[in-house]
Amino acid sequence: MDEIIKNRLEELEKRFNRGQVSRRDFLRSASLLSLALGAGELFSACAPTEKSPLEFDPMETIYSYQYTTTTPYAGDKKTPISDASGAGAVDEIAGSASIKRRYPTWYCGCCGQQFRTLAELKKHTAAEHAWRLPEIQRVSQPTYSKYLVGNVQRFDEKNTVFSRTAWDEAYQQQVQEATAKAPQGDWETFEGNALVAGAIYVDATAGSLHPNYYGYFGHVKDVGGLYNWDDPVSPTQFPVPNPQWMAERVKEVARFYGADLVGICEIDDHWVYSNYFELVTGKYGKLEIPYKYAIVMGIEMDSKGINASPRPEASAATALAYSQMSELSASLAKYIRALGYPAIPCGNDSAQSIPLAIDAGLGELGRNGLMLSPEFGPRQRICKVLTDLPLQTDQPIDFGLQTFCETCHACAAACPKDAIRWEDRTTERTSISNRQGILRWPVNVSNCYLFWRENGTDCANCIAACPWALHSQRDWLEL
Repeated sequence: MDEIIKNRLEELEKRFNRGQVSRRDFLRSASLLSLALGAGELFSACAPTEKSPLEFDPMETIYSYQYTTTTPYAGDKKTPISDASGAGAVDEIAGSASIKRRYPTWYCGCCGQQFRTLAELKKHTAAEHAWRLPEIQRVSQPTYSKYLVGNVQRFDEKNTVFSRTAWDEAYQQQVQEATAKAPQGDWETFEGNALVAGAIYVDATAGSLHPNYYGYFGHVKDVGGLYNWDDPVSPTQFPVPNPQWMAERVKEVARFYGADLVGICEIDDHWVYSNYFELVTGKYGKLEIPYKYAIVMGIEMDSKGINASPRPEASAATALAYSQMSELSASLAKYIRALGYPAIPCGNDSAQSIPLAIDAGLGELGRNGLMLSPEFGPRQRICKVLTDLPLQTDQPIDFGLQTFCETCHACAAACPKDAIRWEDRTTERTSISNRQGILRWPVNVSNCYLFWRENGTDCANCIAACPWALHSQRDWLEL
């Protein structure tokens, strides 16, 4: 296996040198190698101590940096640019000017050795360490449990950043100002919008039959469509032989309908919205979900499209997954109703998908505020079906993400609006769009959405930059 890895690394280098692989793809593929070798902390062992004041393209950065205040090497060309603490040392060079610069330093997460270049590091990992996949453990409590440090109340859907665009006058003014900065009239934007329109087409036309529904939000009361809650339940009820068998069968059916990930949990009322708010109709009111189980499903977003962020291709990759969400959840809900049990399909409505997905064993909460799965990192969209069909639930998982995200700042470095926190976890909120009582990295979703408006389309930089969002381990062997 070591020899295969070495050969693939050499081939990757040759393709990069011939210009057949972009610098970004080269870095991503090499980073994936490190991840696959079990060096999960490789990307983050040298987490940045501060952000660089220099302008740079966040999509072209290497994940780990150290900072010096002079030139990168001392006169002997051997003085390390950082000390063992990782705090960042200063090279004392007589007569040199003090200039703030950033230089990449790479550490092996397996043995702690330091390397000046990515090429040196990947050769080291291929030669010295065995092929290992990340270890995934089933645990009794989701990994976010220890960070619930306050009185966690149900969240009001009216306070999501999207809902605030309909009623928060101060934020509406900011959105208008940001929208005025968006590019106008160029053919590239025109074509990109057409790509997105085709991707969201299914959800926009069939997700809800309300004339003002354009996709993305899910159920709208009393108007039908794929997210309809009023489809009749069969009067003949299928006898469930045992919940474990039924759960396995439901997962098979969900994958048949298009799910890439699927898990089952009991619905924790903390994650059900206290009130619903429909951006399309303006309706607002109390929300109660009478069902016991959530079948939570993940749909992989196209990696090539996401990697183009913040261009329209990334928006189209997201939109296409939303169309698939509406079809998938509607199909599975219909299957369960045909068995004689109530079921409702949900997109972004009714309950918060991320904590339900974590409870169902699909992943963990990351620094970027998204659920990261071992398979795709944050590169999936989540939908769910809520039901009373007797099912055996899944245990949450722990694959070391909390430790990883504590030192990795790839998503924060990639964010053009500094909406992702560089510092440690906190209970402080950035706005009313964050929950109270949770020790985490709260995302400034207000700033995030303002960039979407300035950019003319949404942004997935934090997803594209995440080491866990890289192609699956088998793909790099094809390079």
